[in-house]
Amino acid sequence: MPELLRLLQEPWPWYVSGPLIGLTVPLLLLLGNRAFGISSNLRHACAVLLPDRLKPALFRHDWRAQSWNLLFAAGMILGGVLAATLLRDPA
Repeated sequence: MPELLRLLQEPWPWYVSGPLIGLTVPLLLLLGNRAFGISSNLRHACAVLLPDRLKPALFRHDWRAQSWNLLFAAGMILGGVLAATLLRDPA
């Protein structure tokens, strides 16, 4: 277990993390027919939060069909908080 924590605490080299991030987008599109992007979360959040009478056409869509994207953004925030809390240097 200490080896795993050490691996997670150290920065990963670009040649490992870059391809992992870069391959996520096309794999999600090919395997799940899902467009992946953080910027679309702003559109979904506006569709959820704005009242119908104030929504421009861009925000009038079925955001429930893409709710997984909002969960992903919430998971990123939660993951950042957990990583900062659990993986910080105790010294």
